[in-house]
Amino acid sequence: MKGLELEVNDYLQHEIPAYYHGYHKGWNNTEVGYINTLKNDQGTFNNNQKDFGYTLSGAQDALYKALEKDLPNIAKSCTNKLTICVVPRSKCNASYKSSQLLFIDTIKKYVLNNKTLFNDGTDYILRIKDTPTTHTTQDYNSVKVGITKSTCNISNKIAGTDVLLIDDIYTKHVNIDEDAIQAIYDSGANKVIFYALGNTL
Repeated sequence: MKGLELEVNDYLQHEIPAYYHGYHKGWNNTEVGYINTLKNDQGTFNNNQKDFGYTLSGAQDALYKALEKDLPNIAKSCTNKLTICVVPRSKCNASYKSSQLLFIDTIKKYVLNNKTLFNDGTDYILRIKDTPTTHTTQDYNSVKVGITKSTCNISNKIAGTDVLLIDDIYTKHVNIDEDAIQAIYDSGANKVIFYALGNTL
């Protein structure tokens, strides 16, 4: 796990601690190839074949191991118990097959298995309005300030908590994660820490 620098800008008004697990310079140049498998954009991946080097269950196992390695260290650095939230996929959950939602499912499984360290907020940020899938469209101009609040339902349970926000891939200057962090602060969180599995560097 390495430190990650998020800049204060139009999307994010707070300096926050941030981390990532490994680099992700491209589909075939990555330390977190299991994320490619879990994205499963067309919904065609399964456990009978390896895509990007992993079956779906193998990708879930690899993600779980990364969480096991990194997240306890983040928890140890904090005074208060962290509530784990997840940046939602670009479209409403109803738009996806269950096999396309295994990233958040795996995180939820990890949280429920580690209740002494974390609170479960994996369903606190839910997409209610579809947005462009930026990693395929490359349409980063679609990411407007406030996109999280305008397209997601954010639980009022976030108020007063210390949040560990998780995303699969962080790309600087896209600002999806920065906007989500600010939305969490605007919803009353005391503190936000950000963690991505991959960093496009």
